[in-house]
Amino acid sequence: MSKYLLGRDFAFPEYLPRFPRKYDFDVLKLWANVEVDFDNAAIKGSVRYKIRAKRDLATIALDAVELEVLRASTQYSYDGETLSLELKLRAGEEGEVEVAYMAKPRKGLYFVKPDRGHPYRVPMVWTQGEAEDNRYWLPLPDSPNIKFPFSLAITVRKPYVAVSNGVLQERRDLGDAVTYVWEMRHPMSPYLIAFAAGDFEILRERCGDVELEYYLPRGRAGLARHTFYHTCDIMKFFSEYLGVPYPYERYAQIVVQEFIYGGMENATATILTDWTLHDKHAHCPYDEFPCANEDFTSDPLVAHEMAHQWFGDLVTAKDWSHIAINESFATFIEALWTERSKGREEYLYEIYSNLKTYLNEYSSRYARPIVVNLYALPEEMFDRHSYEKGSVVLHMVRSILGDGAFRAGLKLFLTKYQYKNADIEDLRKSLEEASGADLEWLWRQFFYSAGHPVIKAVWNKNNGLRLVLEQAQGDDSYPLYTLPLEIDLVYETRRERRTINFNEKRVEIHLEPGIKYVCIDPEFKLLKVVDVNYPVEVLGTMLRDENLYCRIQAVEGLRKNGSRKAVEYLRGALRDNFWGVVAEAARALGHIGTREAVEALIEAYKDVKSPRARRAIVEALGTARRVEAAEFLDRILHDSSESYYVRYEAAKSLGKIKWAFAEHSLKRALSYGGHMDIITRGAIEGLAELGTEEALAIVLRYASEDQPTWIRMTAVQALAKFGPRREVIEVVTRSLRDESYRIRAAAVTAALELLDPRLLPQLQETAEKDVDGRIRRMAREVIEKIRRAQERGAEYQRLREEVERLKDEYRKLLDRLSRLEK
Repeated sequence: MSKYLLGRDFAFPEYLPRFPRKYDFDVLKLWANVEVDFDNAAIKGSVRYKIRAKRDLATIALDAVELEVLRASTQYSYDGETLSLELKLRAGEEGEVEVAYMAKPRKGLYFVKPDRGHPYRVPMVWTQGEAEDNRYWLPLPDSPNIKFPFSLAITVRKPYVAVSNGVLQERRDLGDAVTYVWEMRHPMSPYLIAFAAGDFEILRERCGDVELEYYLPRGRAGLARHTFYHTCDIMKFFSEYLGVPYPYERYAQIVVQEFIYGGMENATATILTDWTLHDKHAHCPYDEFPCANEDFTSDPLVAHEMAHQWFGDLVTAKDWSHIAINESFATFIEALWTERSKGREEYLYEIYSNLKTYLNEYSSRYARPIVVNLYALPEEMFDRHSYEKGSVVLHMVRSILGDGAFRAGLKLFLTKYQYKNADIEDLRKSLEEASGADLEWLWRQFFYSAGHPVIKAVWNKNNGLRLVLEQAQGDDSYPLYTLPLEIDLVYETRRERRTINFNEKRVEIHLEPGIKYVCIDPEFKLLKVVDVNYPVEVLGTMLRDENLYCRIQAVEGLRKNGSRKAVEYLRGALRDNFWGVVAEAARALGHIGTREAVEALIEAYKDVKSPRARRAIVEALGTARRVEAAEFLDRILHDSSESYYVRYEAAKSLGKIKWAFAEHSLKRALSYGGHMDIITRGAIEGLAELGTEEALAIVLRYASEDQPTWIRMTAVQALAKFGPRREVIEVVTRSLRDESYRIRAAAVTAALELLDPRLLPQLQETAEKDVDGRIRRMAREVIEKIRRAQERGAEYQRLREEVERLKDEYRKLLDRLSRLEK
């Protein structure tokens, strides 16, 4: 089979196609009761199901992993994973079954407790059902393609509160305990069943007819204003844009500690990481709140999870291979909020950033079709292809159909499949019905095929001025794309737009005298990579284009050029009116890394108002690794009026430069903290870049179990910078067995950088037995890379050293050339 249909390096040899599960029954209602035992990290529960048979039934099977079944209302058998219950029904008949059980779940249900090493923790318990983890605390048919209403009663000791999906029906006072009874009246997929309980403060407001609730860990309610400021505005905008009002009576955002994701869109009861809570200085370091120049904002997370209330909850993917229905849409609609709240350029830059995020996974890990049923674990589908690449494809669909037809198609889709399941074909048919367009060509190329188009654009002066466009994608991509490609030809006195049906390997466009430059896809409508090879003067002129994407293309071309003239043009781009162009220009200058490039970055810094652009400048100075920037970075690091995140980048960059006083400076910064201790973490990363013995001792100390999770995570990952030393291997090996998902993920990332064969036994165990599918997948990829590195052996190491040496020589050569040019 062609590579583009399966992709590259994603499916392992034993993978087989997976299809949606079939059920011989409908669930009419679930009643569940759970009693939370905080002291023993356990629950005692019962479930009652009302069932209607689709055909003659003898038994029903429920997913129930590692539970202790106490009793059942009928004969049953249980193998530790599947609970089979006798229920003899004729087709169309209804019946009920009831099961009582106990559980100490390893996943799906998580307990958080304060202890001597972590006194900041607030007692709480929370669930995480996606993809198929609710079966560890609740017997249920655990697949996305079955939906049913449910009631969940949660009993907790006082003074704790319990929150779940739907609306609160009853609060029963039991003396020392209390039972909260929550009712979800609409049919929902099982992975969306959720609850959290613990010591929460609760804030409430109304958004039209919808009640908004905010559950925050005790003592942190004061941070809600900066975190959830736009919640109602986002809800109103999504309701307006999609043409379908928010579909439930209530929306709660529940902030928990030690969460394993950023957020989870449980219908009406989103659970969020407490990492999103932030103060005014994190949000607006240079202005009053609300501000024009934001630094850290929770809007993307809030918007993403709320978008799921329509795409994922109201309409749910039929199975995990179609998770684009959930995740591509939530990522794309999140960007629509950016467009509404901050403008068109911010939206396009977010889509462009999503493209780059996908490209990083494509180049460093694998390529796969967005929609593919060849996988082993559902969690494997929750990657940058499903999220970011899918969002860019949806942006492309919107751009081609036009906003009006696109919105009409979404409304039709949501209305037709509300409270049901759908797949990507159902989406295509709804969009086609609303727009009258044929979209099969787009679906086949971008949803069902791996990879992406690569367009090389060459400015050719031989035999008359011509622009040569060539499709140059690899063999893991669609062989020859059909693209409705717009091109702007910009002359001294006019601008001409052409649309070509680009379905050939090579196209030549003859250019008339007076041409200044040509911009490919100026409004950034298509998913593709553009590789421009223009003369430096042409790129410099293109930097002044009215379209954001044209300016970004010019920046990328100048980055590859690297000459003194390119540096001068990029210096000018640091004054662009949009912070994203400034950030891209800064990174390009950091990549070039000459003395003049560093001077340009330092000079521009004081005039740049956006903290995000400042971050990019400081990051670029670290990429350049020139000692001339060290004192400048040192001042930023110790300036308490600066952005937390700019200071974080300054700490990392100081370490990369290896300045004589860097260790002393970074040790001072270890106490600075910041939002989620971000400056402290930057100091840890900077010390790891230095690689000294004292730095190793410090990083090892911060990798110990008595540190906050976010600091430990940074330290464990940073240890890889010290190389495969005995102390490093021991900590990484131990961390691969840690209780915290985030620590295990950091350890796998460190193992990827170390590529040390001594880690293979623990990585193998992780790949086979870890409770989290994402960790198992990552561990297996690292195992494959270690084995390939072993095959290459010393030759591979020599090649890496040679590449680094050539980079340094290249920078020195550019310095000499720039002096000669002067």
